[in-house]
Amino acid sequence: MNYYRCENPDCGFLAEEEPDVCPQCGGTFFLSVDEEELTGPDWVQLGNRAVDEERPTDALACYQQAAALDDMLGVTNLGWCLEAGIGVPADPRQAVVLYAQAAARDYMPALTNLGYCYAHGIGVARDDSKAVECFRKGAENGFPRAQFLLGEAYSRGLGVEQSDEEAARWYQSAAWLGYPAAQTELGRCLEFGTGLPQSIEQAVKWYRAAAENGNAPGQCCLGFLYESGQGVEQNWEEAVRWYRAAAEQDYPRALCNLAWCYEHSKGVEQDYPEAARLYLRAAEQDYPRGQLCMGFCCERGRGVPLDPSAAADWYRKAAEQEDEDAQCCLGFLYESGQGVEQSWEEAVRWYRAAAEQGLPRAQCNLAWCYEYGKGVPQDLEESYRLYRKAAEQGDARGLFCVARCFDYGRGVTQNSTEAVAWYQKAADAGSAAAMCDLGVCYERGEGVEQSWEEAVRWYRAAAEQGMPRAQCNLAWCYEYGKGVEQNWKRAVHWYRQAADQEDPRGMFCMGICCKYGRGVEQNWEEAVHWYRRAVDAGSAAAMCNLGVCYERGEGVERDAAEAARLYRQAAEREDAAAQCNLGYLYETGEGVEQNWQEAVRWYQAAAEQGYPRAQCNLGVCWEFGHGVAKDPAKAADLYRQAAEGGDRVAACNLGYLYETGVGVAQSWADAVKWYRQAVEESEPRAQYNLAWCYEHGKGVPRDLRQARELYQAAAKQGYAGAQEAADRMEKDGSRRRGGGFLRGFLDGLRGQ
Repeated sequence: MNYYRCENPDCGFLAEEEPDVCPQCGGTFFLSVDEEELTGPDWVQLGNRAVDEERPTDALACYQQAAALDDMLGVTNLGWCLEAGIGVPADPRQAVVLYAQAAARDYMPALTNLGYCYAHGIGVARDDSKAVECFRKGAENGFPRAQFLLGEAYSRGLGVEQSDEEAARWYQSAAWLGYPAAQTELGRCLEFGTGLPQSIEQAVKWYRAAAENGNAPGQCCLGFLYESGQGVEQNWEEAVRWYRAAAEQDYPRALCNLAWCYEHSKGVEQDYPEAARLYLRAAEQDYPRGQLCMGFCCERGRGVPLDPSAAADWYRKAAEQEDEDAQCCLGFLYESGQGVEQSWEEAVRWYRAAAEQGLPRAQCNLAWCYEYGKGVPQDLEESYRLYRKAAEQGDARGLFCVARCFDYGRGVTQNSTEAVAWYQKAADAGSAAAMCDLGVCYERGEGVEQSWEEAVRWYRAAAEQGMPRAQCNLAWCYEYGKGVEQNWKRAVHWYRQAADQEDPRGMFCMGICCKYGRGVEQNWEEAVHWYRRAVDAGSAAAMCNLGVCYERGEGVERDAAEAARLYRQAAEREDAAAQCNLGYLYETGEGVEQNWQEAVRWYQAAAEQGYPRAQCNLGVCWEFGHGVAKDPAKAADLYRQAAEGGDRVAACNLGYLYETGVGVAQSWADAVKWYRQAVEESEPRAQYNLAWCYEHGKGVPRDLRQARELYQAAAKQGYAGAQEAADRMEKDGSRRRGGGFLRGFLDGLRGQ
């Protein structure tokens, strides 16, 4: 068989068929060469081309020919074919024999390959010392790959005592000889100051050298420096360019970095499907971060169909490779029962695996399990210990949770001052929750001097980070003028911010603002809209208020049965106002069948929560024996509790019991005391009763002018008989003024 060699003596390109143009030098003249004339290097050249063209059998045959001609590169490459199974079934033991033959003749590439086999136990028992012996000889003979591998041995402490300085020395030697992998590792040494003084600028130089030589890890490292702006001007487009170069070589880390850029629109247009495709390529190489990110894509439906089960599978693959983030994510799927059967025990197992690797998020999740006894026996001390471990790494959530432990005495002695100190640390670390709770401490004066201004400052800081609870707290401060000038429009602004995030309290408060026209135009229908959204979000208070709208026909068509349904829904969630309202419907028989026993049951439930109106209504039941045995003394006790809680009707009722001596010892002074409290809240019946006391001098000095004014105040509220009494006093006063002294004296004798 004839072959064709380029006539250019500086080229030497050899082909099996005569080409029109030499692909190496562009020459057009070729000399015919008989097969018997081919040298060992010629056969190696042909074998290398067969490898590039993916003709493994031809490559093997060419290397065999070169080896037969005693060409050491041919022998070495033949060994490589046997090691890797190129054109022949893999036979690592025979590969080692061939490497050893060439190494015995001081052929450095073969010696280095032999060292590699010893280092990894390929075709021979692993022996790090023998590997280093081979690498050192090759390195000292100036072979760059051997120098690089010797540097790796020093870096890992394999066969030699670990030494970053020695590792850097050999990387540097190989890098100067142009070995790309060594250039990358030298760049890493310089980037992190490992074995050499740190120099980001020099790191960039060597990463760039490796990258331009096509080294994928070097390209990826250079991309990251462009991403982070270290040693170069920050440039997402350049980062993407180098990530893409490495990704095109299927380098897993670069695939993930490039995918992240597509996911977050950094240097490229956002493209979730492309991100998922790249993560998948990395994941299929069993790369843990790729598997983690594929799990994330499947869990959230990013670029792939939503599939929690597939997410769990990907997380598990990475978790079993000790990836702490994947372990934590898998733990959360077990906690929430997404894609797997819910299991607190499995959640704890994976949280613990990640926590033991020092992942703060997992430490906090595991601490929460101990705090609430989920999957493990409750252990507040262990919970605090784990939160503290996360906090000591500067983790914002860990800092916040340690603060909460001190705030509520969970696992440690309650200490408000210590709580504030930890809340401050967490707030400084960017925790919006800590900022909000720090605001609460200033609002209440717990652990710090009370300051509404400071409370507002921290609520605002958290609110501007989009935290709904802080937005509502800040809105409340504007609503009531606490720490800021009262401003209903600003209150509505912040309530709406929270409401737009589907926050139940924010939506509920928006409903109240619309109902009463506070900061917005009054609009019953809009109020109902917000209440309904808050109900859908689970707000018991909104269920109660929406029930009031249906009971009264405000913003909706009146429907007592729907009101009862909403009250019951809220009442079963321990909402005291709803329990009281439901009790009232049972009392009146509106929307439900009238039932005093049910009325008493719900009044009692609300009264036990200290709800004044329910205490008053329950007192009425005991006073008159509605649904319970009549007991005025118990009624008086309930009226007192309600009155002390600010209920004006209860104060009036208690006053009347003191006036009549029912359930309590009769006392005009006490009657007047409670009537007066109710009058301060403009209770019309109390105004009438107190007026009668002033008219007749009962518990107070007689004062007809005061009596008349109180009757008139009650009359303005439409209280029955008040206008008649006011008119009577006006008439009596006119008569006294017109009759002179003698008539007044005689009237006094008649007992007028």
